[in-house]
Amino acid sequence: MKYFLVEVDEQYMAPTLLGWFGVIDKKTLAGKGPYQIGRHLLFPVESNMQMVFTDVITVPCFMVSEMVRNVIRKYDSRIYFIRIISLDKKNRQSMAYYIPYLDPIPCIFRKDRDKAGKPCIEVEKKNVEGRVIAEITDGYYSHVIMRMDLVESILRRQAIGIGLREIKMI
Repeated sequence: MKYFLVEVDEQYMAPTLLGWFGVIDKKTLAGKGPYQIGRHLLFPVESNMQMVFTDVITVPCFMVSEMVRNVIRKYDSRIYFIRIISLDKKNRQSMAYYIPYLDPIPCIFRKDRDKAGKPCIEVEKKNVEGRVIAEITDGYYSHVIMRMDLVESILRRQAIGIGLREIKMI
């Protein structure tokens, strides 16, 4: 089965959360359990005319919209999510995002580049067998990958702003 790296499409400007450092950054989330973070966290976003509430955000951590969370839960109901509210005060809009708690899987980030100029990523098949979504890391960088059937289900629901790159399985 194919896996894809999930990121924000370059054609979209995702919301930029303000005041997240020390609350939902990678180090804070890794050091605490899902129940220690809090149930509903509210973060203002930078107001920008081109900003779109995409269905995936990758900064400061991987977050998905409610629609994507519901699709993920259909494939794996054991994944726990933390709810984040992003609020654009100037345009009077808000959207809920959900941070999935995923166990990291080791991977290899090669120095050579693909056609788009991004580093090639290799993941061992045995590490992702049976998983529909996983966090891959080389110790410094981390990304989220999804199995092809999950990605197809999300795209069929007309997700906004999702960029995909196929991952090389070794």
